[in-house]
Amino acid sequence: MAVTTGIKRVAIIGAGASGLAAARALLEERYFDTIKLFERNSVAGGLWNYTEYTDEDIRLPSVDPNVSNSPFVDADGNVKGWATAAYDALVTNVPGAIMMYANPEYKKKHPLFLFRADVAAFLQAYAEADDIRRLISYNTNVLDVRKDEKEWTVTHQETASDAAVQKEKFDAVVVASGYFNVPFTPKVKGLEKYSEKFPGRVSHAKTFRTPDSYIGKTVLVVGNAASGTDIANQLVLVTGKKIYKSVRSESNAPGAPDERIDEVSEIAEFREDGSIVLADGKVLDDIDAVIYATGYLRSLPFLSEINKGDHPLITNGAYVHNLYLHFIYTEDPTLVLLGTLRFVLPFRVSQAQACYIARVWSGRLQLPPKPIMQHYEWKRFKEVGDSASFHDWMYPSDADFCEFVYALCKLIDPQETKGLYPRRWTRDERTLRKNIGKLKSAFTKFLVEKNQYAADIEELKKDGYFDGELEPDEDEPDFSKFGKVVTGPEGYDEEEIQSAVSEINGNGLQN
Repeated sequence: MAVTTGIKRVAIIGAGASGLAAARALLEERYFDTIKLFERNSVAGGLWNYTEYTDEDIRLPSVDPNVSNSPFVDADGNVKGWATAAYDALVTNVPGAIMMYANPEYKKKHPLFLFRADVAAFLQAYAEADDIRRLISYNTNVLDVRKDEKEWTVTHQETASDAAVQKEKFDAVVVASGYFNVPFTPKVKGLEKYSEKFPGRVSHAKTFRTPDSYIGKTVLVVGNAASGTDIANQLVLVTGKKIYKSVRSESNAPGAPDERIDEVSEIAEFREDGSIVLADGKVLDDIDAVIYATGYLRSLPFLSEINKGDHPLITNGAYVHNLYLHFIYTEDPTLVLLGTLRFVLPFRVSQAQACYIARVWSGRLQLPPKPIMQHYEWKRFKEVGDSASFHDWMYPSDADFCEFVYALCKLIDPQETKGLYPRRWTRDERTLRKNIGKLKSAFTKFLVEKNQYAADIEELKKDGYFDGELEPDEDEPDFSKFGKVVTGPEGYDEEEIQSAVSEINGNGLQN
């Protein structure tokens, strides 16, 4: 395993919520000589930034994670940036009061659920702090990341048309580029020929911007997660036509679908006459548009050298392999990948991960023995198999993880005299987190019926959309799912280590 001491130069890829959290945690450690953050767009904020332009080269079907997105280039050949997945009316699924990490300089009050522009503004303000702003290289695209002997080489290029390719050396790398880049659209019988015969009829949620372009159209939305539910809810308000939603399982996303949406089964076949056959035999012959809200492939094209090796991070794009606690590369812990988890509060989880790894890389905390880290992934594999749900954490895992990291940090600094600490979870915050689904359903109904956003719970209560009763969260944080609150190998005896090795070797862990 790579040595995680003596690390002085750190590269961060991506200036979204995770990358900015990493920058702050590394700075607060007051140990590293070089911290450099690469951002390919012109502003911070990642996926929360809205772009009028969209990807023009999405394949149908799209099942290959080993592709790179092309930037949007204007008529003069200038790179304007990379399209994001944010649509115009995007609202968070998490109450603003618990979503963010702390930023004492940001005074704006958070509404009940945040509009995408509010989140982007928060992150851009965070990035403008003097000590963080000087770390960021905007308009710089990372092309390749690989390790030669003891150093990581980051190959990058400014987006100006005449910019030269450059290489820089680092001791450690934080990948925070996100996983909303390569759309996933499954292989379905007839889809390829259908999309060729009816160009533009089938699209992915990544290219959705407003429902206005679908006025007068009958639309089939495919997918039952947050984006599928939200997009279908938007469409049914404005199109004046029937909206269908193709689902294969119950949604675990906050909120509820509009009752006017007709839920149907999975698509079995696209026919060249324009009709669509469903799994239950029903035929839809009036569809004007199909929007796949089927998520994204895990894609890290600039880590192709690792992905070709014996311990890849990406295989089929379902999830990221060989990660301890879903973010530390077990084969070489000088590489971490933030933002892999789904159904969590990503700001606060990424901050906790960054607080942890900053202390590891500065030498103040030590990781468990490698077999213990590998065993963590092995246990998860036994639970869910080789599936896209590998990185799904249901509440209260995200809140508990933040408290777990806080306990680790306190282990080495009980007085909190140095370094960044994760934002703590209060009992009231845990209760609010537990009741997100109930609140978002009330918020959505309020929006549909009043065509406006509810500012807070009191407004929902006043107008009868919410009964005001929140189910309390009285449970204590559970650390057992993450490991021991110890630092270094001395916290694990030989029997535990050998048991982990035996289980892994006896059952296998697929890459």
